[in-house]
Order: sequence, then C-alpha cells, then structure tokens
Amino acid sequence: MIFSKIFIPALFSVIMMGSCNSHEQLAAKDDNPVPDSLIKSIKTAPVTVEDITDQVKLNGKIIPNESRQAKVYALVSGKIKSVSVELGDYVKKGKELALLQSSEVAGVANDLSVAQSNVDMSKKNLQSSEELFNSGLATEREVITARLEVNKASSELNRANQVSSITGGKNATYALTAPLSGYIIEKTITNNSEVRSDNNTNLFTVADLSTVWIIANVFEADINNIHIGDDVTVSTLADPEKDYTGKIDKIYDVLDPANRTMKVRISMNNPGNVLKPEMFATINVTGKSSGKMLSIPSGAVVLDNSKRYVIVKISADSLAIREIQVLKRIGDKTFIKGLTEGEQVVITSQVFIFEALNSK
Repeated sequence: MIFSKIFIPALFSVIMMGSCNSHEQLAAKDDNPVPDSLIKSIKTAPVTVEDITDQVKLNGKIIPNESRQAKVYALVSGKIKSVSVELGDYVKKGKELALLQSSEVAGVANDLSVAQSNVDMSKKNLQSSEELFNSGLATEREVITARLEVNKASSELNRANQVSSITGGKNATYALTAPLSGYIIEKTITNNSEVRSDNNTNLFTVADLSTVWIIANVFEADINNIHIGDDVTVSTLADPEKDYTGKIDKIYDVLDPANRTMKVRISMNNPGNVLKPEMFATINVTGKSSGKMLSIPSGAVVLDNSKRYVIVKISADSLAIREIQVLKRIGDKTFIKGLTEGEQVVITSQVFIFEALNSK
C-alpha cells in the first residue's frame, strides 16, 4: 500500500516531464528557421588540407610556332598570272601557291641554254685540237687552250644551273610553292599584281599549327613569381570554359620599355587547330607550393559586416554558423582558419540559410 502511494506520484511526475520534453522538442522543431527538406537537399563540401600555391594571372596572345612556319618571297620580278590559294587554306609541301610571268626567268633559261651550247662547242674544239695534235698539225699549246675553254664553259654552265635551280621556273614562268605543309596565315598578293625581287615583303606565310606559342606579358611586380617549368592553364575568349594546360618554356629576360612588361612563352600542342593565331588568351600560372592549409570552396564563404562565415552541417538535420579567418583565395579555393579537416560546409543556398539562422 505504501509502495502504491509512492509509485503513483512518481509515475505521474515522469509522465509530466516526458510530456514537457516532447512539447519542448516539438516547439524547437517548429521554431527551426530552416526546413528539414532544405537541409536534406543542400550540397556540402568537406574541409580539406591542400598545398597552397601562388597563382599569377597573365594576358597574352597565340602566335604560330616560329620554327614551324615559312615566309614565301619571289626570287624574281614579274607579274602574277594566277593565285591558287586563299587565306586560311591548308596546303601540302610543294603545292603551287601562285604563278608569275617573268622576263628574268626567260633570261635565266636563255643563259642556261647558251652555257650548254658553249660547253658542247668547246668540247668539239678540244676533240679537233687533240686529233690535229696527234697528226702533227697542231701544237700542244693549242690543245691546252682548248681544254681551258672547256673548263671555262663547264664552269659557266654550272653557275647557270645553280641560278636556275635557285630561281626555278621555265618558259618565262615562275611558280611560288609551299615550303612545308600547313595553313596560309598571310597573303599579300592578288591576280595581276606586280612583284619585284628586291621587295622585302613576303607574299605568303605558311605555318604548321599543330603546335603554337602563347606569348604572355608579365608585369614587373610579378617577375619573381614566374619560373621556367611553371604549370599554366590557358583559356580563350572563343571557349572560356575550356582550359588548356602547358608549361612556361622560355622567359625573355628583357622589359618592354613601353609597358614595363616581360614576355614569357608557352609551347602548346594544338589538336584540331582550335587555338588560332592572334587569339587573345588568359594564362593562370601555378607557382611552387608554400605549405599546406585548410581549404574550402570559395563559394561557401558568406560575408557579413566585414566578417566571413560558413554554414557547417553538424548532422543530418542540424546546421550552425561558424566564423572563419580567410588567409588566401586562389581561384575557386579559399584557404582558411577556424574549421577542422573533414567538417562539411554548405555550398548551395548558403546566403539564404545564413540569413535564416541569423534571424532566429
């Protein structure tokens, strides 16, 4: 009987406490400013420890690889009879680019013909002199003179052949041909143009664009952060979402006095010829590692009253605001203090969640 008197009040107290606790939990749940459905759908990223490297952003442009291009000049004067290619065309080595009508070619051909005739005639004279000498009708001096004439004529024929092989052409025409396979990236002539052999302007430029150079400008303040062998990523206005990777392979150790910049070169393979000469490029240079630090995605950081915060997902249904210290931001990564490796930071709707939690 005594037990019953003690047990019933105690049981009533436990029931009342449980009822109060359930009401408090329900109230807390009802007061949650962030709906459970949103907490379940948000995306998070872990806090990681990563190498911190300096990055330098450069501007530059794409140019042909100078070791894989050739400028085509006319070695004779004349008039353009026909042009076989247009700017941007792909040509194979030896393809005719243009045809000239040239009096110089006709002159070279005539000199070659005369030289060949002189050799033939001098050889016949030598043969006759040797026969007369053997018959006692000519002197040895006459034979020697005939041999000298043969040597002289042969030398002149050799010179004429060399001139003809350099200038090329036949029947008063001269063909400009591609010295290598590649694309026509310069063209300065049209049909019926007059050209001179002493003109220092090239008529065509042919470039193999399977590899290209990217020439970037480095400002004086960034010179010490640039080294041969540094990794780079390159993007262009034509496709800003696509990155091309390469390395700095040459530093031009002089400053341009006009804009106080130093040039660096990146050699890059160009499959599909998507990188075209004269395109502007943005180059991000990744320097050497300077240690390890905690890293989070830059998009996770929320700025409020000059302070920086992140939203940390504590559990499946619990979020918390955490103030952090930003040490450095490089691209889409921010290096920070104030968190622990492995914690999950919210990377979607974080500003909305921050405002909701902050107004609680």
